[in-house]
Amino acid sequence: MGRLSPVTSGRGTSAFHLRSVEADATTGHIELRYGFAGGPEFVERIDLPASPTALNTAEFQSAAAVLLMVAGTSYYKSQAPETIVVEVATTAADRRLIEALYDHGLREFAYTNNLDIPLGQTFDWRGGELTAASQPPDPVGIGRPLVPFGGGKDSTVVLSMLPEARAMTVNQTSTHSSVARSLGHDLIGVRRSVDQVEELTRPDRLNGHIPITAIVSAIAVVLGIRDGLTSVVLANEEAASEPTLVVDGRAVNHQWSKGATFEALFDHALGSRGLPIRYFSWLRHVPERQIIELLARQPDALEHIVSCNRAFAGRTTGATSEADQRWCGECPKCLFTYLLLATRLSPDELVPIFGADLLAKNDRFEGFTELWAEVKPLECVGERTDAAGALVQVAADPRWSDRELVQKLLPSAQDALLAGRWGRMGTDEHILTPRPVPDAFTQRLTETLG
Repeated sequence: MGRLSPVTSGRGTSAFHLRSVEADATTGHIELRYGFAGGPEFVERIDLPASPTALNTAEFQSAAAVLLMVAGTSYYKSQAPETIVVEVATTAADRRLIEALYDHGLREFAYTNNLDIPLGQTFDWRGGELTAASQPPDPVGIGRPLVPFGGGKDSTVVLSMLPEARAMTVNQTSTHSSVARSLGHDLIGVRRSVDQVEELTRPDRLNGHIPITAIVSAIAVVLGIRDGLTSVVLANEEAASEPTLVVDGRAVNHQWSKGATFEALFDHALGSRGLPIRYFSWLRHVPERQIIELLARQPDALEHIVSCNRAFAGRTTGATSEADQRWCGECPKCLFTYLLLATRLSPDELVPIFGADLLAKNDRFEGFTELWAEVKPLECVGERTDAAGALVQVAADPRWSDRELVQKLLPSAQDALLAGRWGRMGTDEHILTPRPVPDAFTQRLTETLG
């Protein structure tokens, strides 16, 4: 795959500093401080719900330090200098996590800005090294889980299987709360405000994708530690570890912070700090067809779910306006989700959810074929074989097969399946294996799947 045309003025030369964090468990207010040598300086603000009885424990402060390092990607990317100075103490596992996050987690950013892959940063670990703690044991039973909730199909499936869980979302919208309520849950709302968005997005600054799932995960851990929860349960799939594209033998993965390697590194870093909380994805090894089957059992939630990034544009940075949160019907996530749901639902069931029959729109031909192309869209979509296989299945379903677009797409999807599964060969990332999911969760998933 070739590189994109240059769209920026290049990287800055002033070192980026991860300075300090101030976190108050009682008020829930957290301030993350960053800066470039010689300016500008930034203070990101995160507000958890207040908790009058919460204590500012060492574990809470330690989790906040991890959040500081992870959330710094939002500011670092504006200039992307070669030197990163970390002014808080770190464990060896922290360092492996952060080095990988600022490399693989920012490769899409580097690719779209025509920068080197990898970016090749030098880290100055100025805060010193912490001695690693003993790995805490897994929770007994299901315990008290926390589910970061995005309002889409995968987190809906996870929350539907955990009636005892608490669910949180960052910069909550009416869609998030509607889906959660349909599953019998009230959401914990967390407010994240990115500082000086105008400065970060100036025309002479670099801009692009950051590993947002890593940031949400770190916020969830801080909340979980403060409130005595025992696990943070994600809904990330195996597909997240599949590269979106490969550039000169280098993997570029839009979903890297949803992948297995990030999960393993992040969980290990938490353990190295002795934090009494497990972090894992419950759906990592669940086939897409089974996820769709579980989702189809939640008809009330289906009316409300939205897995369209356009619907939530601006919310990750703290925008307060709330656009109409429905499916746009054009983006890769909409097309992928529609196609997968069509394997289970009839047109009469599916079309009202999306507001249109996307498999009857001939102008979506290119959008669908990109889902199984060598270069996937830079979006959170499933594996190429999942999309191609779903189209083949839909083409054999008399409820859908009469559509002209379905028949036009069929040869391309069949060719993609014959070409074989896209693996990770030829890329430069060694995929790490996360720790096994705690036994109680494995047992419940098995029972739910039947």
